[in-house]
Amino acid sequence: MHPHSTKPTEDRPCCEGLVGPSAALQRVREKIIRVAAAPRTTVLVTGESGVGKELVAKAIHARSERRDGPFVALNCAALTDGLLEAELFGHEPGAYTGASSRGRDGLFAAANGGTLLLDEIGELAPELQAKLLRVLQERTFRRVGGTTDHPTDVRIIACTNRDLAVLVEEGSFREDLYYRLNVLVLRVPPLRERRKDILPIALHLCGELEREHDLETLSLSPRAEAALEAHAWPGNVRELGNAIERAAIECAGALIEPEHLGVALVPCFAPKADEAASELNLKKMEERLIRRALVATGGNRSHSARLLGVNRATLYNKLRTYKIA
Repeated sequence: MHPHSTKPTEDRPCCEGLVGPSAALQRVREKIIRVAAAPRTTVLVTGESGVGKELVAKAIHARSERRDGPFVALNCAALTDGLLEAELFGHEPGAYTGASSRGRDGLFAAANGGTLLLDEIGELAPELQAKLLRVLQERTFRRVGGTTDHPTDVRIIACTNRDLAVLVEEGSFREDLYYRLNVLVLRVPPLRERRKDILPIALHLCGELEREHDLETLSLSPRAEAALEAHAWPGNVRELGNAIERAAIECAGALIEPEHLGVALVPCFAPKADEAASELNLKKMEERLIRRALVATGGNRSHSARLLGVNRATLYNKLRTYKIA
């Protein structure tokens, strides 16, 4: 994500880009609609890196009464503390070494009437945490080097891939700010908890690449589909997007094969979120993983053994046990 963007959000349908039929993602969409209906309340979006927290923030903005105002995003880890303060609040003329002699508005001014997304909020320095808390309480801010309070009408959406409650216990995050942020919380589940979404997302990304780069229709081979579904995706949607973009460049024709994806295929050991409890036993999970590995490798048993992290003799014994040809 760029340090910041001040381009107003275009008129777009709610939840655009949040692709997939899983029940877990549907719950996210439903909560977006509920959260968007409270346009002044601070929102905390949590989830692992790469799950699409900024997409969720944009969807909340697009659905809310603030949709015609600007959507401004800032990565709190992208700038030094001094620059971050000036970026947020602006500065008076010559407020510090290197500051503009004409002064400058900050992002609270730029986002007025709209939404300000503070990504990686857990990285915010303690001094800036105190100043952010004051803005949330008073709805005013001061420029760096200034003494005048400026009113602001901004909805704050904070995103984090860290557990803020743990940071509070460790003393690196203010407890009062945590409770100010922790009013409306929306957790975005990782891909391993919504595996039904993997192929729809991949196909959606293929369509975007076709339009952006004027490519012929991209499609996934059955082996590529199996490889995508079997992979653990620790980097979530961001990792999946990188793999699809790489594959679109690497494949000579329009058919994407596993070797084009460029990912070290690691099977996911987490069960599907909607699996019946009767399926959650070690033997059935083991058999399912073996079958997925064989599909992903085109039946190559040596490659499958490496993929599963076992030697060939162990794999052959398991094949006999589960009567897999």
